[in-house]
Amino acid sequence: MTGTSDARMWCAADLGSLELFKATVREFTFRPHAHEEFFIALTEAGVATPTYRGDRHVITPGDVIVLNPEENHAGGPPDEGSWTYRALYPRAELLREIAAEFPGRGPALPEFHAEIVRDHGLVARLRRFHCLSESPGSSMLEREVLLTEAFVLLVGRHAVPPRTPRSPGTEPRAVRLSREYLEEHAEENVSLRTLSGWAGLSAFHLCRVFRETVGMTPHAYQTQVRVRRAKALLRTGMPLARIAVEVGFYDQAHLTRTFKHIMGVTPGRYAKDATT
Repeated sequence: MTGTSDARMWCAADLGSLELFKATVREFTFRPHAHEEFFIALTEAGVATPTYRGDRHVITPGDVIVLNPEENHAGGPPDEGSWTYRALYPRAELLREIAAEFPGRGPALPEFHAEIVRDHGLVARLRRFHCLSESPGSSMLEREVLLTEAFVLLVGRHAVPPRTPRSPGTEPRAVRLSREYLEEHAEENVSLRTLSGWAGLSAFHLCRVFRETVGMTPHAYQTQVRVRRAKALLRTGMPLARIAVEVGFYDQAHLTRTFKHIMGVTPGRYAKDATT
């Protein structure tokens, strides 16, 4: 693409072939076009002045553009400016599944009319999801939870009309089954779809009821299980690199970062203190 730098498009095959894109655009104007999917763009840096819904808009860092399928749009950064953004192109079926979980929506496709979406919770989840999708070995469960929670916020707060999700309830059996599955498969790259199927709930419902009951996301719970197992192995004197593989971390560095974030000390320090 002439006039862009660091442009990349890829497909998250494990998430229903969701297309993702990121770029820094300079001296480039997109011609009028539309996508068959939803278009969700998060601005990270710079300014854009795209045209859509009959007007020209000024887009700044933290702003999100959400366009419905087949909505025309065009434009790019102003002259001598640049625009760094990340985009997702979710298929209609994916957001229809999310919308069906809200009272009164049924199977209808959600519609978005806001010119610009400003929502810190949504932005944080979208950006974290997008960045993780670039990292080899990133957790499927973490990415799916982030994406599900982001779409829940998007549909609930910003679709027309806004709605509040149904009460999650307690679902003790589903939560118990989920916890048991995560404990038994702690070292595996578990997917949310697999976990929700095991629990007998939709991915959307499981995320909400699990967080409500346990106080953390399924991914955070799996990470906690891995760290506890790492602690036990550290006391045996097993090498860090082997422990990382045994408990399900991508590599030793991943284990070290996560362990310190939860325990407050590095695995090496913990092992030394635990064996003296």
